[in-house]
Amino acid sequence: MATATSRALKVQKSETEIAVLQVQVANIHEKIDDLKSDISGIKSDVSTAMRETHDMIKNLSTESTQQHAELSKKVSALEKWKWMVMGGAATAGALGFHVVSKMFGM
Repeated sequence: MATATSRALKVQKSETEIAVLQVQVANIHEKIDDLKSDISGIKSDVSTAMRETHDMIKNLSTESTQQHAELSKKVSALEKWKWMVMGGAATAGALGFHVVSKMFGM
């Protein structure tokens, strides 16, 4: 009977260990499911951040293009004004030389 009792205890101990292992495996499966859910959430967040960053870069590019066009118009207007002033100065200088030479009798 002692051997039967010890066998029964060994079987009972093995069954208990198996039950504990089954609980641990179930807990691991739950944790894996939680990790999968977390990874899915992170993937979604990264995708959203990527789209927002792309949109921000696109908006910055558009604004930069508009600002460059406005600046180009201003520079062109200044260049026109500069050449008009230089032309007027050259004309005034050319006409002024004749007036100055007549005044001083050169």
